Amino acid sequence: MRKYFMIKLLLTLLGATLTIAIQAQSVLEEIRQNITLASSNYMAYPGPKQKKLTPAPKGMKPFYISHYGRHGSRYHSKPSLYDAPYLVLHHADSLGKLTPLGKEVMMQLERVCKDAENHWGDLTPLGEFQQEQIAKRMVERFPEVFRGRANVEARSTGVSRCVLSMEHALIQLTRMNPQLNISMEATHRDMSFLNQQDKKLFLMKKNTASTDLYNQYLKRYKVSDRLTYSFFNDSAYVHQYVDVTDFDMSLMLVAAILPNMELGKQIDLFHLFTPEEAYEIWKIGNVYWYIGWGASAIHNGLQPYTQRNLLRKLINDADSCIQQPNTNVQLRFGHETVLLPLVCLLDMNGYGIQLDNLDLLEEKGWVNYRIFPMASNVQFVFYRKNPNDRDVLFKVLLNENEATLPLPSEQAPYYKWSDFKNYYLKKLDAYQE
Repeated sequence: MRKYFMIKLLLTLLGATLTIAIQAQSVLEEIRQNITLASSNYMAYPGPKQKKLTPAPKGMKPFYISHYGRHGSRYHSKPSLYDAPYLVLHHADSLGKLTPLGKEVMMQLERVCKDAENHWGDLTPLGEFQQEQIAKRMVERFPEVFRGRANVEARSTGVSRCVLSMEHALIQLTRMNPQLNISMEATHRDMSFLNQQDKKLFLMKKNTASTDLYNQYLKRYKVSDRLTYSFFNDSAYVHQYVDVTDFDMSLMLVAAILPNMELGKQIDLFHLFTPEEAYEIWKIGNVYWYIGWGASAIHNGLQPYTQRNLLRKLINDADSCIQQPNTNVQLRFGHETVLLPLVCLLDMNGYGIQLDNLDLLEEKGWVNYRIFPMASNVQFVFYRKNPNDRDVLFKVLLNENEATLPLPSEQAPYYKWSDFKNYYLKKLDAYQE
C-alpha cells in the first residue's frame, strides 16, 4: 500500500511539474493571444478558468470557507502614474517633436488624466462587479455553506477600495440569501494580520543588494525603436530629453489600468505595443514582484514571511470554526502586497520557489499575472461528513481554480487539515524574526 501511495504521489508531482513547464514556455504566446496579460498586477480579474471543480470524496460536504481577497479593479493610486507619459509627450509637442500618432496619444492621455483626477486608488464599477461575481460563484459552487442563517464574518483593511469590495461581496450574498447572519468590520485592530507591515523585511528588500539586482535586470530591457519613433519625429530630441525605458513603462502602466476604468471602453492603448514589446516590459515587472514579495534567494527566501501573522490567523480561525456545528464563512479583504507573499509562503502551485537566477522565473512557472490580478483571491474550502467528524479535509482555490500545496495527498486536490496544520505551524515556528 505504501509503495502504491509513493508511486501515485510521484506521478502527481511529475504531472504538476510538466504542467508548470508547459505554462512557463507559453508566456509570450499567452501575451500574443491576450496582450492585457502584460498588465501584471493591474490586469482585470479574468474569472476562473476551471469551470468544473473536482467532486468531494464520498460523504464529504463543505461546511466552512476561509478567504483572503484583493480589492477589485481600481484607479491608479497616485496622479504621477497617469501624468508621466502625458507630460513627456506634452513637452515634446510644445517643441513640434511629435508625430501625428504622438499627438493623438497625447490627447487620449489628457482625457485619461482628467477622468482619473481625485479618484486615486478608488474602486471602479468593474471592481464592484468583480466582487459581486466572485461572491455569486462562491454560493453557486458551495451552496451548503450558505444555507439558512449561516454565519458570514467579513473584515477589511480601512482603505476605501477594500471596504467597498467587502460591501459589494456582502450585498451579493444578501441578494442570494437574505437570511444570512452577516457581520463586518474595518478596523485598525485587524491590520496586524490583514496588512502586516514588517519593517525589517521591508528594509531588506530595499537594501543595496536588492536594488542592484533589479537595476541590473532593468538594464537588459530591449528598447523598441519602432515604439519610440512612432511618437517622436526627432531622434536627437529623444536622445537628449527622453528616458525611453521610463517612457515605455509609464505608458504601459496607463495602458494596463485603462481596462479597469469606464473610460477603457472608449480608449485602448495596448494597440500601441506589439506583443513582443509588451512581453519585454512584462518581464521587468515579473522580476520586480519576485524580488520584492516572492521567495527570492537574494533575501534568503524570507519575504513571504511578512504574512506569517495572516497564516497563523487563518489556522486559528479554521480550528475554531471546525469545532462549531453550524456553517461559517470568513471573508477578508486587503491588497496584492499581502496576497502574493501569502501564496508564496504557502508555496501554492510552486510559487514559493527560491531562485537566484532570475532568468529561470518563467521556466519554473513563476508568472505574476497568474497570481494576483485585480480581485485575486485565495479560498480554503473545508469538508466533513457531519459536525462530529474531526477528520476534516479541505482544498484551496487560487483565483477560483483548484491549486496544489506541498503536502502529500491520496485525494488531491483535497488535503487533510491536520497535515496542513502540522506542516505550516512548523514552518512558521522555524522562522527567526
